[in-house]
Amino acid sequence: MQRYDIHYLPIAEEDLNEIVDYLLEHSITAANRFIDELDELEESLSMFPELGTLSRDKKLRSRGYHMLVINDYLLFYTIRHDRVYVMRVIHGKRNYLPLLNETERKRDT
Repeated sequence: MQRYDIHYLPIAEEDLNEIVDYLLEHSITAANRFIDELDELEESLSMFPELGTLSRDKKLRSRGYHMLVINDYLLFYTIRHDRVYVMRVIHGKRNYLPLLNETERKRDT
């Protein structure tokens, strides 16, 4: 079975650092749980990259955006050849479309 490499965009790495920092301020247990679930999710994605649902937004769907839920957060990613690119990790209560559109604009320049 083919395994896909998982690659985080720098902005997604920033998202994760902010999430873990926030969780650590409130609960070490919650931060560790988030990290453990992220590790499990990465393992699953590396074997089953189509695991997430395609975005409901037409523009993002046309660009191949998939979404997975991890706790209260949404992990957005695309698949290119043998790689999964994690684009952003955003709290589910945020208005994520403008953030993802901004990420796309920066990638296009």
